[in-house]
Amino acid sequence: MTRKTADNAFMHPFSVLRRIGFSSRVMQRLERYRSRQDKKGRVVSVLSWADGTWCALSLHSEKVGAVVVDEGQQSQAYQDARAMLSGGFLPLLSLRWETHA
Repeated sequence: MTRKTADNAFMHPFSVLRRIGFSSRVMQRLERYRSRQDKKGRVVSVLSWADGTWCALSLHSEKVGAVVVDEGQQSQAYQDARAMLSGGFLPLLSLRWETHA
């Protein structure tokens, strides 16, 4: 992993997963995940990196309506997503909501 790759994620809407061509079973799991998060007031987005690594990321945006995913968070998500993908798991991650004064 190069630091440059890990720190440069692209954010996409959840709908991008429907266009990728996952099996219907995988899409059902992803849709259930999105639905559960939606009921909690969270938005599910997709982060992807230039090397093909991706993850579905639950964002806590109910308070302010905007989310910033900084380079450190992108790098951590990249490492977690790569580990999950290499282990055969769907990379479903959650960005912890924090406020800073």
